[in-house]
Amino acid sequence: MKFLWTLFIAGQIISAGNMNYQQEMGYWEINPIYEKHPSKQQVYFTKAIEIGLVYGATKALPKHKKTILMLSNGVCWGFIISDRQKGIKLGFRF
Repeated sequence: MKFLWTLFIAGQIISAGNMNYQQEMGYWEINPIYEKHPSKQQVYFTKAIEIGLVYGATKALPKHKKTILMLSNGVCWGFIISDRQKGIKLGFRF
């Protein structure tokens, strides 16, 4: 279980850094949660909320903890891989 948490949090950190990098490179965000060009603080705050929601879900549904973490990792890493397949280079700007 610890591995799944580590993988999820690492994915959120990479995703946040990548989103900030993409903004600096002229890309814009299409996720309706964000504005077209979210600030770094908004990205970090939203990622913290996402981690909190997953944590809350695992506490509320302990029998489904592994499933929740696996799905959350799939979504998180799926977006990272999707960006890479579209030719968007990964970058880190914190």
